[in-house]
Amino acid sequence: MISAGSLLGKMVRSLCRVSVYGRANLDALDQPGPALIVVNHTTVVDVIVVLGTLHNMGFTCDLPCEDECTHRRHIRPIGTSDLWDYPVTKQACTNSGIIPVDQHDGRAAYRAALEALRAGECVLIYPEGDVKVHEDGSPRDWRPGAAGLAKSASVTVVPIAHHDSRTLGSGSVAKSVLWSFTGALRVPIIRMRIGKPVSPFELAQKNTKEVNELLSAALDQAWQEASSGVVFD
Repeated sequence: MISAGSLLGKMVRSLCRVSVYGRANLDALDQPGPALIVVNHTTVVDVIVVLGTLHNMGFTCDLPCEDECTHRRHIRPIGTSDLWDYPVTKQACTNSGIIPVDQHDGRAAYRAALEALRAGECVLIYPEGDVKVHEDGSPRDWRPGAAGLAKSASVTVVPIAHHDSRTLGSGSVAKSVLWSFTGALRVPIIRMRIGKPVSPFELAQKNTKEVNELLSAALDQAWQEASSGVVFD
């Protein structure tokens, strides 16, 4: 059976073109110890865009390798439990490290993510929590989970922004996935910006509110650069 990461990597290559800027900022994830990736959220199919692209760059959502590992790092994304309700997305979630979150009660997912971070793992989170997007797709206010995780676990945080995954599909899980496949001939171009990492030292003396403001500003900056189409590196 094809692994979750490999499936997503193949899907993103077949459905769209992703221009990635700031690749050198991913080097921070090569270092041992806990790390948190924060990503803007505009549509459920940006899971394909983000996780597929990261897999193709060596950062996979697959479960830890049993034999010799050729990946740069394994990551633990937090994803809506609805992803298990549809055949295509269920296959992508199978044998992955995805942490399912209930949209009505995220406490179990928060505890699982915190446990993963304290074990030195890398967690990926969509801090906005849903896809009720602004018209321009810009990041919205964060739910408290991401800042709480960053503060509690003293982690390196890497912001990743994409623009505009909505050209691939939007709406419900079923509608978005169907649109992304039936409209594949469009071959949309999506820009992804890897922002400057925020070190745990920058977070250490801040309260959770200040951490939230710092990290959301970092993601906003990455989105501004992704949306502008200007090459910064």
